[in-house]
Order: sequence, then structure tokens, then C-alpha cells
Amino acid sequence: MAGTMRADIAKAMYVGSKEVFKKNLEARKEQEWKSYMTVKTSDKMEEKYETVGNLKPASEKLEGAPIEYGKITDGYTTTIKNKTWANGFQVSMEAKEDDQWTLVADAKSSELVRTIVDLREENAAAVWNEVQTRVSADGKYYADDDHPLLNTTGAVNDNLGTGVIDATSTGFTTWDNMVKMFKNIHNHYGGRFITKPTAALMSINRQTTVMALLNSQLKPFEASNTKNTIPILKLIFGSFLDDTMVHFLDETIDSAVMQTRKGIVTNYEYDNKDTFNFYFNIHERYQTGMINPGFGFITCTGA
Repeated sequence: MAGTMRADIAKAMYVGSKEVFKKNLEARKEQEWKSYMTVKTSDKMEEKYETVGNLKPASEKLEGAPIEYGKITDGYTTTIKNKTWANGFQVSMEAKEDDQWTLVADAKSSELVRTIVDLREENAAAVWNEVQTRVSADGKYYADDDHPLLNTTGAVNDNLGTGVIDATSTGFTTWDNMVKMFKNIHNHYGGRFITKPTAALMSINRQTTVMALLNSQLKPFEASNTKNTIPILKLIFGSFLDDTMVHFLDETIDSAVMQTRKGIVTNYEYDNKDTFNFYFNIHERYQTGMINPGFGFITCTGA
């Protein structure tokens, strides 16, 4: 009597198939998230990231007058709780034994890894894709125009840019304005916070447009021989990033983090009592998040 498990296995694994395309079972070689996330190791269920306010600005001390003393103040606390991410598949003993193309072995060693790595890419990219919907420790969206300063009433930091970046004069203006926004980032007493962009992060679908903008010998529509004066930042492209947004990063500041609790672990179980099935699985523990919004990056919404 025919069983049902064979329907779960690709027909290509049997003798009748002359050739099998297995490229899609290869594990991803490049991990893009490493170019725009900072790794933080974790040794417990959740981790807290603290910020502090600034000391008051220095000032002139008049002769015979006392020094004006300030104090170190608490800032904001970001808590990131680790999650477990997993996948697995089952196969019958008979199908595993009759596998002529080592599909089971390839799926176990490569395809399971690919699924968990792709999920990691999605979770890392989501931090950037959702900067206007995820709320940070200061009560504002990751990218917002009113991040509050602890010791300065009414003053805010703005890391939310607008406009479209394309290979036109408008795109040049947007790019230029985004660079200039870094100069307007302040510390908690309203003083100048020294930060500058070092990289531009965007979808891989933007590479043609941005390269056209940056590599032109003239400013778009400029009738002169002056070379393009757009600040050339390191370009970081991602396959999982939103096609519209562009993020300017100060890479010296930790912003988006990959908090790693446990790396990839693979395992399998063989049911030698009832079904004789094999069960292959993979898991890891981590969580992604933004620990320093308002200081380390500025986002262009593309609108």
C-alpha cells in the first residue's frame, strides 16, 4: 500500500530525474546586515542600554565668584528583549534512503541555514524600514523631528529629512540638505553635538539613481565645468531595505543593533519508535533594535 510521505518530497530526488537545479538550496554567502548593524552580545533574557544627560556648559568664572556646579543626569533607557527564531522540516526514513540527489542533506545543511539567515536579514532591515513607526525610549519615533532634549526647554533634535533623492537638481538639494542636518544636532543642554555623516544606507534598487547623482561631473543641470561637489559618503546597499528611504549614518555612533544571545544551532531527531521519521531543525536567539535615535543617523523619507 502506498504511503503519503512521498508527496512531501520533491519528485526530483528519485532515479527518473536526469538533472536537478539545486542552486536555490545554497546558503546565502553574504550577510548584508553586518554593514549597517552593530553587534551587541547578550548573556540574559534582555539587556538595557542607558544614556546620560550632559553636564551644563562651561562658562566664565569671575574673579572671587564661586564656580557654578552642575550634575550628571540620567537620560533614556532602551530595553531589548531577546527572541527565539527557528525553522525545521521532517522527512520519512524511506524518502531519505531513496534520495538520489542528496536533497535531504542539502536542505539540512544549506536550506535551513538560508531560511534562518534570511529571517535575520529581514529583522535587521525592519529596524530601518520602520523608523517612522517604531517608538524609541524618548517617546518619539526612531526618525522624528522633535526628539526632546533633557535640559533644554523647547529645543529638539530633528533626524527626519524630507524630499526625494534622484539624479536631478532636486535630488542634489535633498542630499545637500541631509548632510547639513547633522550640524543642527544638539546635546541635552542645547550645545553643539559633534556628528557628521560617513555613510548612506539604502535599498539596492537605488544604486543606479544614486550613482548617477554622485558620479556626474556637473551638478545636475548646472551649465559650468565645476565638478560635482556633493559630499561622497560610503554607499551601503541592502536587498531587504525599503526602496524609498535613504539613511545617512554617523558610523562612529551605535544606533541600530543586533543583540545576539545565541548563534545558530542545528539539530535533528530520529523517531525510532513509531514513524521512523527524521526531524531536522535550526534556531538562534537575538533581537534587533535602535538604542540611540536622534543622534547617530538622519533619515530621508523620500516624500
